[in-house]
Amino acid sequence: MKKTSLYAYITLKSEEFSDFPLEIVTERLGIKPTQTWKAGDRIHPNNPDNPLERSYTCWKFKTETIETLDPEEVLLPIFDLFESKTDVMNQLKEEFDLQANIELVIEVYDGYMPGLVIYPKFSTFSAAIDAAIGIDMYVFSLDSEEE
Repeated sequence: MKKTSLYAYITLKSEEFSDFPLEIVTERLGIKPTQTWKAGDRIHPNNPDNPLERSYTCWKFKTETIETLDPEEVLLPIFDLFESKTDVMNQLKEEFDLQANIELVIEVYDGYMPGLVIYPKFSTFSAAIDAAIGIDMYVFSLDSEEE
């Protein structure tokens, strides 16, 4: 049986139909992204029936998905890895006209909803890189098996 799980990710992305050198972002941050794409890349490259393309270039780092009801367990690894890179991120944002975003993704099973707390040190970090914090929530129906 699946349990409520969370993960988080941070992105640096360009404006629509804009491009930037992903390898320079990786080099300057000294962090390997978990995913990247360029404007014009196919969203589903292995599906010939779906020709949709990415409209922007993106550098993304995602945490592990873990079963927890505490958002800090997935936000803290991002803070620990990126907080010391604030100046570098702001330089990259300025140089390549990028936006920073942070997403908390919650997959709710059986009605177990996590508390939604963003602690001050994380909100201070987010503000320092001028990043919005988005929360995506996916709620799956309660188990209705009859016995």
